[in-house]
Amino acid sequence: MKNNRQLRFSLITTLIVAVVFLLAAFAWRHFTPATANAEPRAGTVIVAGGLVGDDYAPDRPITTTFDRVDQLEPAPQYTPERRVPPRPSRPSAQRAAQTETESPTPPLDEDAAADAAVAAAQDESNASLADADNDTLSDTVSDARDEASAPAPAASASPADPASVKPGASGAKIQLFGTVEFKRPLSSLPNWLDLLKRNAKDPIFIPGKYFKKNVTWDSFKEKTQGKSPMELLRYVNAFWNTWPYKEDIVNWGVEDYWAIPAEFLKKSGDCEDYAIVKYFTLKELGIPYENMRIVVVRDTVRNLAHAVLAVYMDGDAYILDNLSNAILSHSRIRQYSPQYSVNEVGRWAHLKGRKVR
Repeated sequence: MKNNRQLRFSLITTLIVAVVFLLAAFAWRHFTPATANAEPRAGTVIVAGGLVGDDYAPDRPITTTFDRVDQLEPAPQYTPERRVPPRPSRPSAQRAAQTETESPTPPLDEDAAADAAVAAAQDESNASLADADNDTLSDTVSDARDEASAPAPAASASPADPASVKPGASGAKIQLFGTVEFKRPLSSLPNWLDLLKRNAKDPIFIPGKYFKKNVTWDSFKEKTQGKSPMELLRYVNAFWNTWPYKEDIVNWGVEDYWAIPAEFLKKSGDCEDYAIVKYFTLKELGIPYENMRIVVVRDTVRNLAHAVLAVYMDGDAYILDNLSNAILSHSRIRQYSPQYSVNEVGRWAHLKGRKVR
């Protein structure tokens, strides 16, 4: 009998405790503040009025703690603007005909401009060989006017002036390798100005100067007597192409170095050094320096920078290349994309043109 009483007492006590626990849980769930039991969800922030998910971005995120959401200032409401579509205009037949007959200036090839920009980002070797000109056209025109007022260098005395090669503005009517060119001042190419100064201090085109065994400047010059301008180009090109090709890193320990003819005689050089020595040789033999340019190109077949000499005569531009003894018109060479050209009167930036359909 006593055991039954103890069992009933235990069951009653257990039920009372369970009821009290349930009541406490119910009261905690319904009467505590909203921010106390609102756990943050992933991608959810608090704004005035409640919780918002990733589909809405409030103007001001919450970075401080608040006891109640109502303490927040209301976020500005987004009200879409009404846009009235423009009324379509109908051009007259006369205006359409006028627009169709206009001939706009051919736009420049964007790929060539990109090549110029990419060439400038290369290492120092290619940067000086592929120095793309990124200045605006207005600056180019103003600099070209300043350049026109500068005095031109004095022409060197020549033993024989080829009759068919008359001095003039090189490339005035020739689009070298199919490009559009813009003249720039020589000050934009300090390597070339430094070369001119060094060459003036150490000339090689003087009597008794040996070029190679049994060949002096005097004997070399004698063999050019009576040659036509084209034969002169072939003779000079083939003679200097007998020198071995050597990279600047081997000769001078740097990625790029422009050698004067005296340095080329001692150590030979790379592509631009061949073009330089041919330029000064033809100048001494009577070809006007205004009709020649050292042209830095991009060889699209080998995908590398290169340099050649262009000689303007008879309404054409002929290319002297250390890769070949043949003298070809620029129009027959398709793999070269010129970046810039230079002589003693100026520098020209070259960009590819694009045909207007």
